[in-house]
Amino acid sequence: MDLKKGIEIWCSRHKHPINAVLHAIGIPLTFVAGIIAMKVSVLLGVLIFILGYVLQYVGHNIEKNEMGELILIKKLFSKKK
Repeated sequence: MDLKKGIEIWCSRHKHPINAVLHAIGIPLTFVAGIIAMKVSVLLGVLIFILGYVLQYVGHNIEKNEMGELILIKKLFSKKK
């Protein structure tokens, strides 16, 4: 999948304004959490990471769709071997 298609899919799954705001806060928090865990406190980093994911989870509940990671996990485990 190319970048443009990926962005189109992402945007189609994040149309609700509250979901977009929660992701605008939650995504950066999950990235910053790693830096905070290494530089400040592991516990604080973990808590910030969890907060970031909770915000995104709430956004997807508002949007009434699943988180992308959950879709990927389901897809990986549904493959027949």
